[in-house]
Amino acid sequence: MKTNQFIFAAFTAAFLSVASFSAAQVTIGGSDAPKAGAILDLNSSVKGGLQLSNVSITDLGKIPVGTNLFPGITAGGVGDANDDVNAKLTGAIVYNTNTSQLYVSLQKSIDMWGKGIYVWDGNQWNKIGKPAYSITFAPYNLGADVATLNANYPGLSPAKQQMKYLVDYATSSTDATVFGDLYQWGRIADGHEKRTSSTKAGPIGSTAVDVNGQPKDAASGKGLFIKNASSPHDWSNPQNTTRWGNGQLVNYNFGSADGGAVPNGSGSFYQKPVKTINDPCPDGWRIPTQDEWERLVTYDGNPSVVGGDFSGIVAAGTSPFTTNSAPLTWVPVKGGKASASDWSSGKGTVGGHAIYKTSDWTDAADGYKNGTLELFTPAAPEPILFLPVGGYRTDSGAHTDTFVRGHYWSSTVNAPNSWRLSCRATSVSLTYDGCPRGYGLSVRCVK
Repeated sequence: MKTNQFIFAAFTAAFLSVASFSAAQVTIGGSDAPKAGAILDLNSSVKGGLQLSNVSITDLGKIPVGTNLFPGITAGGVGDANDDVNAKLTGAIVYNTNTSQLYVSLQKSIDMWGKGIYVWDGNQWNKIGKPAYSITFAPYNLGADVATLNANYPGLSPAKQQMKYLVDYATSSTDATVFGDLYQWGRIADGHEKRTSSTKAGPIGSTAVDVNGQPKDAASGKGLFIKNASSPHDWSNPQNTTRWGNGQLVNYNFGSADGGAVPNGSGSFYQKPVKTINDPCPDGWRIPTQDEWERLVTYDGNPSVVGGDFSGIVAAGTSPFTTNSAPLTWVPVKGGKASASDWSSGKGTVGGHAIYKTSDWTDAADGYKNGTLELFTPAAPEPILFLPVGGYRTDSGAHTDTFVRGHYWSSTVNAPNSWRLSCRATSVSLTYDGCPRGYGLSVRCVK
């Protein structure tokens, strides 16, 4: 006890002696005056680092609470009664020790940030330096009419806009307002992707494509949906595996910080995200890889292994796909309400999957969870994403599944087909079977 008192007294004396030099500057570890502009100057002949508090962050939008964690802070996050405390802690710096969580940010992006130094900005934790790996899914399908949605529902989030539109307006297989466009795998936005585009018999050969592997003119199929009823139902022959990505890889591992395709100890490869010249997503965005869809659906916490077991629907209206202690809940939405029944055509009967942070869905009122309250109202829990069931075009160019399933391309191939995310009211799955590259599927971009 005397020792502690002595240390405290010595530290206080040193502080006061420095304070006499400058009321706003302090030197610790030496007798030199603080350097100009420095409020705290760690100046010592014994060299070392500044040891930050080690904290396990499980939610980027909340300050962790518990034994010996941020004394005086009660449970809760931004939007709760302790907002004044959150604001006063702006600038707090900690070292996050959590390495196996799927974080859901307040900006509704899906981010795997990992351990490192984090700063609280009054609303959420932000990692200093480049995140180890970060994924943000676009809020709308590529080709959706965002201007119309914003004009009709200026006070709603993108997810709620889409749910409300499907309730308010009669929909058809050619209504792209929410559903967006339907791309053949590997093609640019040349007009073929429009739901009303004309068709052309195919496949087209190597002399009909340009240097980037795209139809070179209208006669070759530029701007047209190219049909192919013969296996493997691709729009071009020979097939090309790199138009949207890096071709076929074995064992899809996260591993490297930049997603680089490098051999690991077992001889397999990391799946590298690639933005190709044929990628139709806007600048800064690209087609998601299979493992990026996997991260959104399910992830087992092992940074070198993709995914885990799909959980499936376990209760009416909910579809929980776990991501360790930060799970997401997939909620089938029909007519703007939670529903486990299949979707169908017509005004107010079409839907999709609203994806929530499980804690938000758990905290929601029972009326939202049991399908009696509409999920698009401002008071309803906020989805991270909404994936509408926009169906697809077959190898004949015909529309199908528009009000039954949603199908979303990945950039990953598994010859002779490519991986896709397929979702319906009772299941969500990642598959390459039965998904030829000549089909027209929805695209949800990532960055």
